[in-house]
Amino acid sequence: MANKEIISSNQFVLMLFSIITSFSTLQIPGLLIFHSGRDAWLSVIIAWLLDVLLAIVYAYMGIRFPGENFTQYSITILGKYLGRVVGAMFPIYFLMVASVLMRSISILITNMMLPKTPMEIVLLSGYMLIAYGVRKGIEVIARACQVLSPIYLLSFAILFTLVAPFVKINRLKPQLVEGFYPVLSGSIFILAFIGICIMMGMFIPICNRPQNGFIAKFIAVSIGSAIVCILVVLSIASFGPEQAGNMLNPGLRLAQLVKIGTTIERLEVIWFIIAIGAGIMTSVILVWAFSLGISQIIGLSTYKPIVYPATLIALVLSITSFDSSMDVSNFAFYTYPFIGIFVGTGLEMFLFIMALFLKKRGNTI
Repeated sequence: MANKEIISSNQFVLMLFSIITSFSTLQIPGLLIFHSGRDAWLSVIIAWLLDVLLAIVYAYMGIRFPGENFTQYSITILGKYLGRVVGAMFPIYFLMVASVLMRSISILITNMMLPKTPMEIVLLSGYMLIAYGVRKGIEVIARACQVLSPIYLLSFAILFTLVAPFVKINRLKPQLVEGFYPVLSGSIFILAFIGICIMMGMFIPICNRPQNGFIAKFIAVSIGSAIVCILVVLSIASFGPEQAGNMLNPGLRLAQLVKIGTTIERLEVIWFIIAIGAGIMTSVILVWAFSLGISQIIGLSTYKPIVYPATLIALVLSITSFDSSMDVSNFAFYTYPFIGIFVGTGLEMFLFIMALFLKKRGNTI
């Protein structure tokens, strides 16, 4: 399927950054702290290193199969039948992530801002924006990210600066009391969420400089992982590992600490709105990736006929898959890491090995 839409390397970085941080800074820091305690920040560093190594594979595959994303080169490597089955797992994964992310966002909105509004109304409104954004195309999405992502990054920098007075470094000590297992298992847990930036496999074929795929991923995942790591450290140092590990959203709780003088309070609302905007933008990218991938699997000339059905499916999944916020947390903690590692790491390594074994290469553009 011909795709004439092109993004720049800077847009590549900013979209990946938005995806990583919006998906990994909602409920995930609290769950990671619950698992790894005060050593959770070490888990983030190890996960970052593992993800950088995985980025080398994705970048290599993007060069070995020029002009093809992982949905397309799955077919090139494995053939039109098995290749379509394997290739379809990537877009299905993206749609699942979009539905979980939007459900998490809707929980935060209803709990904090619209307690009397049915969650279904919040979700429906969000998915209407998503469908509109996806229909506009990836170039428009990229330009929107180019504006919103720096604001999102700046909001974290301001939040971390204003929270600094509440930090007590002693709460981070001692380290490795329970050995290396909580750190290593926690790194696999957080890797499943940081690993959503396998989206780079969809961006490389449409980037104006596809050879910069690894550099773009390295910059994005480094900044995103640094933000997650700092968020974890500040949460532990401000609240203690036990209290932070039981928080639904430590980042929001940190923002609630911030006051300017005696009159300016509730500044967390500003950070919250920016974070929600980044989350919705991430969902737009995820639904775009699903629509594009499925259209390539079934051989359509454009992905736009898939957009509305995809959005409807994601809406239904967001509403029906979970009965409560506890179900979302349980899914994120117990189930999602296995899915994320299987798709983001397992499938791509399988395709990488099969490409080498079968000596498959894409056509040179």
